[in-house]
Amino acid sequence: MHTRGKALWFVVAVMACLPQLTAAVSSEIREIGPFSPKKAAAHQRLLQEAFDAAGPGYHEFRITPGEYRFADPKGVRIPGNCTVVMEGVRIVWEAEVKEDGQTFLLENVSNVVLSGGEIIGRRDKWSPGTNIAGVRVLGDCHDIRIAYLTCRDLTSNAVGFFGEESKPMSNVTLKEVRGYNCCNYYGDYLATPRGPAEGSKREDQGAVAMYYVNDWLVDACWFEGSQSDGTHFFHSHRGRFVNSVVRGSKMGGYFLEGCEDVVASGNHILENGSRGCTIERNSRRCTLANNIVANSGREGLWAPDVEGIIVTGNIFRTNGRKNDADKDCEIRIDETTEYEVSTCDILIQGNMFYTTPEQTAVFYVSPGVAKLTIEGNGMNGDAPLMNASAAIIEN
Repeated sequence: MHTRGKALWFVVAVMACLPQLTAAVSSEIREIGPFSPKKAAAHQRLLQEAFDAAGPGYHEFRITPGEYRFADPKGVRIPGNCTVVMEGVRIVWEAEVKEDGQTFLLENVSNVVLSGGEIIGRRDKWSPGTNIAGVRVLGDCHDIRIAYLTCRDLTSNAVGFFGEESKPMSNVTLKEVRGYNCCNYYGDYLATPRGPAEGSKREDQGAVAMYYVNDWLVDACWFEGSQSDGTHFFHSHRGRFVNSVVRGSKMGGYFLEGCEDVVASGNHILENGSRGCTIERNSRRCTLANNIVANSGREGLWAPDVEGIIVTGNIFRTNGRKNDADKDCEIRIDETTEYEVSTCDILIQGNMFYTTPEQTAVFYVSPGVAKLTIEGNGMNGDAPLMNASAAIIEN
């Protein structure tokens, strides 16, 4: 199916899910552009004026294919109750940007579809502490769909959702979103300097980031060459991360922190600089199933301070390639006293492991881990099965 056909299918499918909305308000299609290349300095303002002029009701905006130039880090604010079709649209940022911002901003809005388009950043020219995102979603937002969007060379997230602990976002979908060479720079644990670029924040990590989001789906996405983490899901519950690729991140690949009831399945998590997968810090009832996790800098999976974690049907291959002491195992299960959850109820079953002799172990288990079951896994290679101080395994 052609890209434009996929975009129209996605719009139709989403609209079918909102009959009560479309029946209650007027709807119209608004064409935006094209704008003259000679008026590049006005492109962003003209786009914003077109959105602002729409008024109440549900609208479909169709931005005419072509190149549009952006220079103002405030970005373009997208209203609620709309579909924005951007097939064939290239948004190119100017080099002279010195403040944090984003290309599109959704703030306290609901029932929004963004479909198609490409956003081109200028991290080759911007300061590492200038954090420009592709799409930033803030505040009380619900029913947001972003599909077929490609983001390149941005210094913050390709797409970032930032709800509030007291009022999480809900019903968020990313479908076939691609992020290449995005998010802030973060020097890993062996790099000099270490840590985030001066001027950037933790929220700028991750080609996709979700903070306080419930009922979310990331499907058939591709995040490659992220300058920090490939993904970062923080206190975001009832999620699905499926059929996607996270490859070549400077830091971790798939990252859950304080999340509950999250499924990761059918993904390729490859050649990430730190851990392939992390499920940590009070995460509960999460599954990692039928993925390929290979050539990570540290562990294929690190799971500290978690409960109710199922790891099944995966292929773990030669992770821990940085040979960083006990962090070069395939799976590490830790219990610390830092967080509320005590590590327990862990099932590691039916996976295939491929190891090398220099790895510490296939499994590294710290003292204090309770109710750990490891059974029915295939072992290939020369790494020891477990570290010497491992907790008792129930088979």
